[in-house]
Amino acid sequence: MRVGTELSATHALLAFLFAYACSLLFLYRADPRFSLNYKKAPSFEHLLLTSTIGTSVLLGLLVAFNVFSGNDLVTVFGFDRMSMGTHDVLWGFVSGAGLVPLLLSVDAFVSAFRRKFLRGSETRRERELKKIVFGSMPSSQKQIFTLLSIASLKAAFFEEVIFRGYLLGNLLLLFSPSVSITAQALLFFVAHLYQGGYNAITPFTLGTILGLVFYMAGSLTAVMIAHFVADMILLSIQAIAIRKVGLPTVGLGGSEPVPSSRASRSAEVLGLGRDTVVLSRLHVSLS
Repeated sequence: MRVGTELSATHALLAFLFAYACSLLFLYRADPRFSLNYKKAPSFEHLLLTSTIGTSVLLGLLVAFNVFSGNDLVTVFGFDRMSMGTHDVLWGFVSGAGLVPLLLSVDAFVSAFRRKFLRGSETRRERELKKIVFGSMPSSQKQIFTLLSIASLKAAFFEEVIFRGYLLGNLLLLFSPSVSITAQALLFFVAHLYQGGYNAITPFTLGTILGLVFYMAGSLTAVMIAHFVADMILLSIQAIAIRKVGLPTVGLGGSEPVPSSRASRSAEVLGLGRDTVVLSRLHVSLS
């Protein structure tokens, strides 16, 4: 039994909600991507460090609660569902590769909807986030890909431990699979609302599919691999686009992007301000 009783699972979920709220509160105060407040352009390393502290707050509170409650950390976080068997690896790679066309399709649908019904309007949050994220990128394209790969590996491990291993694992002890998967995907969605409501639809889709994979495969390793594989494929696609047209030149501190045909073409290829996949992948995630 993963936690032991329905009561302990309930307590574990209440602890999650408290720790989750504390982590988000910290991020909305300290992380420029969440607060949109900054005195000078933050570096990518600064964003990564801030998100790591936010994750540490969440995990630290969860670990403290479960140790105090006498729960086994291996089972409550889903580490007992980790292995590198053929079953886990195949589930991970196939699911990760299959996620890419799905996420791109969702992204295209959301973009088309916004262009048709909202005239492609871009919110202030989206504009500011775009400036922060792209303003934090180093000039070297190789370094950009390396840093984003590190962020993706970090996200694949910690997000899956937190949202699938801990959250979904405990939800499944109390509710039906459909309710549990939807609930954890919604909380995953909330974690990405700093990107804007429309841009958080892609993380919701990702959370839903990874929840299904976790439930069907019964493997935390599978969802970690799937998450990382999907991220790396999307990053590779974007790396090709960046290599062809370069990153757009953006202003910081409220200034507008510097207009140029090259920047405009780059924004078009990357879908800045419209396509949700870019803001989902080119960010230092909550975890």
